Amino acid sequence: MGIILLAMGAIWIGIVFQQAAKESDIFSLEKSDSGTLSIKVEGAGIGYYLLSSNGYENDILVKVVDSHGNFLDIRKVTNKITVNYFHFEHTDKVTLEVSNLSDKSVQLSTALGDTKFQEFTFPALMVFFGSCLLVFSGYRMLKLHYSAS
Repeated sequence: MGIILLAMGAIWIGIVFQQAAKESDIFSLEKSDSGTLSIKVEGAGIGYYLLSSNGYENDILVKVVDSHGNFLDIRKVTNKITVNYFHFEHTDKVTLEVSNLSDKSVQLSTALGDTKFQEFTFPALMVFFGSCLLVFSGYRMLKLHYSAS
């Protein structure tokens, strides 16, 4: 029963995450060049963005802006791979703006999406209880095995 709950919860989480709004793109940015990526988010929630570059010595300005010009996140990225999260309060268009501030060109792979964390509650509980059932049944089997010897 524990394995079934665990598998069903994991599959459900995968389906919810697959249906969430997300976009990805690859940018080749020269010195002082910029690129944008947009998605439409529904309701209030938590969004994410992922940046992956071709080098370690980067100087990239990342801004997440809603359609009203409000900054949801702004930061300077200098590493090769970055994942960050931001909060949004209502249905809106969210835009990821990346700008190359370094003297050399950079190749960026970007992703922008909605985590849909609100819809993970029930399947996460299924995974938790399935895991607890597995641990408990394993404990019972070990207890019975050692008490019989």
